[in-house]
Amino acid sequence: MRAAYALMFAVALSACGDDKSVEKKDASAAEVAKSVADAGMKLKPGRWELTTDFTKFEIEGMPPEAKKAMEQMLGQGRTYSNCLTKEEAEKPDGSFFGQEGADCRYETFKMGGGKVDATMTCKGEGPDGTTEAKMKLAGTYSADTYDMTMDMQGAAPNGKNMNMNMTMAIASKHVGDCKGNEDS
Repeated sequence: MRAAYALMFAVALSACGDDKSVEKKDASAAEVAKSVADAGMKLKPGRWELTTDFTKFEIEGMPPEAKKAMEQMLGQGRTYSNCLTKEEAEKPDGSFFGQEGADCRYETFKMGGGKVDATMTCKGEGPDGTTEAKMKLAGTYSADTYDMTMDMQGAAPNGKNMNMNMTMAIASKHVGDCKGNEDS
């Protein structure tokens, strides 16, 4: 999940011209970050507010009480704030494009002309062995905003190897200078 948030924040790139683009296949987060930096795409520094809204959240075998609680959360967005320094904006590293220390790999990553489309697979260790989650991200970005949809399918993180399927809508906007009270 943190990998997805990092990726979503990363696509909030400044408008450096519609002619710049990045396309990668079978690439690590660090390789994607390097390609974005080499293309001259930079993040806009300052405070960003990110609203996430689950539109679908299903876990195979979920007890009825838990399922009802999850259904009540659908459609109720949460807003987070992030502060991106000028230094971080000018030199995004792999942590912007994937969870640091996680075994994540982009099957595809395409960004340019105000659109982003990516597919990533992350592997992890659970109590019952190796787990795997596949994420697909698609949306639009500009200098001050981005809107994305993330679909994720994989094993639930409860160690019971139950299938999980979720969809999340993400909207973010640059709101000015950092205030020092951001969530991250």
